[in-house]
Amino acid sequence: MTSTSTPTKDNSIWIIIGLLLFVVLSGIVFGPCKGSVERPQSVPKDAKYDKKTNHYQQTSEGFFREWYENGNLVTLFPVNQMGLSDGVGKKLNYLDGITIMEGKMVNGERDGLWKFYFSDGKLYIEQNYKAGYRKKQLWILTAELGNENGAYFRYFRNGRLNEKGFFDGGLRTGDWVRYYPDTKVEEKGSYLEDKKIGEWFYYYPTGVKEASELYSESGELLSRNTYYPNGSVWCVMRKNQPAVCQ
Repeated sequence: MTSTSTPTKDNSIWIIIGLLLFVVLSGIVFGPCKGSVERPQSVPKDAKYDKKTNHYQQTSEGFFREWYENGNLVTLFPVNQMGLSDGVGKKLNYLDGITIMEGKMVNGERDGLWKFYFSDGKLYIEQNYKAGYRKKQLWILTAELGNENGAYFRYFRNGRLNEKGFFDGGLRTGDWVRYYPDTKVEEKGSYLEDKKIGEWFYYYPTGVKEASELYSESGELLSRNTYYPNGSVWCVMRKNQPAVCQ
C-alpha cells in the first residue's frame, strides 16, 4: 500500500513543530517576563507595574506616583477623591531626576501655565491651558492636548525666543512669529481657528524676504510670491492661474 503523505506535507509539520520548540526554548533561555523581575528597592511593594509604559504606579496618601523600571521617580501629582490628578505636580527625567515638565491639573486636565524643559533643565516651552475648555476636536480623548488656551512661547537652548503665539481652546489664533537663533524673524502671520489668514511672510536667515502668501478669511491660499536671496522676484502664483517664474 502506498503512503498518502507527501514530502511537502511532512516538511510543513516539522517546520511548525520546530517553531513551537523554538518559542518554548526561548522563554526558558531568556528568562521570565518583566513583571516577575525583582523591583528596585526605591519602588514601594504595593506599586503595580504597567507593561505599556514601563512604569511602576501607585496612588496613596493623596498622590499619584510613577517610577521608571530603573527605580527613579518620574511622576508626582496630587489626586482628588475621584482619583484624578488635581493640583500642582511634575514629571521628571527617568535618568537623572531633572524636572522636564511642571504645572497644575484640575480634574485630570492641565490648567494655567505649564513649563516644559530641555533634558539639561533649561526652559523649552511655556504654554497656558484652561481646564474644560476645548474647541479642537481630537481623534482620541486626551488630557495632554486640546485645551491649550492663552500665550505660547518656545525657546532655543540658549534662552532666546524661538516662537510665540496664542491659543484659543486648542486652536492657534491671532499673530504668530518664529525666529532664527540670532533673533531675526523666520516667518510671521495670523491664524483664525488654526487656519492661516491674511498675509504671511517668510525670510531668509539674512533677513531678506523669501516668500509672501495671501490667505482668505476661511484659510484658502489665494496667492504666493517667492524671491531670490538677492531680493528679486522668483515666482508669482495666483489661485487658478499658472505660476509665472523668472
